[in-house]
Amino acid sequence: MTTPLQNRVVLVTGATGALGSATAQACARAGATVVLLSRGIPRLEKLYDAIVAAGGPQPALYPLDLAGATEKDYADLADTLERELGALHGLVHCAAELGSLGPLADVTGERWQRLLHVNLTAPAIMTRELLPLLKAGAGAAVFVGDSAVGLGKAYWGGYGVAKIGLEGYARILADETEGHGLKVHYFIPGPLQSPIRRSAYPAEPPEALAKPDTAAGRILALLAPNP
Repeated sequence: MTTPLQNRVVLVTGATGALGSATAQACARAGATVVLLSRGIPRLEKLYDAIVAAGGPQPALYPLDLAGATEKDYADLADTLERELGALHGLVHCAAELGSLGPLADVTGERWQRLLHVNLTAPAIMTRELLPLLKAGAGAAVFVGDSAVGLGKAYWGGYGVAKIGLEGYARILADETEGHGLKVHYFIPGPLQSPIRRSAYPAEPPEALAKPDTAAGRILALLAPNP
């Protein structure tokens, strides 16, 4: 077992999803203490057990529903990480919500606000609150994009708009923090075997797609002290 993340702390959002789970387990195998953030406690506990059973460092569970999270929730997260773990070296934004594909004219205001909040506002505000810890640890922030969205394809709705906005946010953050102890990456994994992909392309054979472990290995490389 190689341990390029030994003694490092990595927070993974959407940790119980396809890419999030693969990323969390890859980080644990590399020696990191992984903070597992997701909304479903039973699935978090199952992932916790899998990491421990594989011999990884004991992870930390942080249940949080991004759809209803507030600025105070993200500030509390930062305080908890600093108090309990003392550092943060990596932040991987895997959490995502697709919603329903269709014309923009059919997207309700409530659905629009939810999709932009979960896929764009939540990672932006969370990152803002965690910046001091990440900079202090010379860490890395990884924002996960979606190759299917492109630069504005029809029918991708609020999810598509949010992913385009997330790329813009990551580019601006990278420019603003260059040389200030933080690496910022916008990572597009390509088509993966995942629930979001199945929802968007239900007729697509899953065996034709890459497994999340492949993308998780590439994220792991971005989190290394010298990527």
